[in-house]
Amino acid sequence: MISLYRDGNLKISVYADHNPPHFHVITPEGESIVDLATMTEIRSGANRKLLIKAIQWALKNHEQIETEWNRLNTKR
Repeated sequence: MISLYRDGNLKISVYADHNPPHFHVITPEGESIVDLATMTEIRSGANRKLLIKAIQWALKNHEQIETEWNRLNTKR
C-alpha cells in the first residue's frame, strides 16, 4: 500500500490489488474505491464531502496515481 495524499481525516491510497486500476479513499466513516479511468465510485463508504475532495485531488494528480498503480501491480 502506498499513501499518496493525506489531509485531516482524508487519505488516498493505492494497493497492489485487483483490476480495474483504482484508488482507495479512506475517511473515518468508511472507505470508497474509485475507478482511475472514469473517476467513478466502484464501492461506497467514505464521507461524501471528503470523497468529492479526493476525486478533485485525483483529477489533478491522475498521472501520479496511475504511475503508482502500475508500479505496484506490475510486480505481481
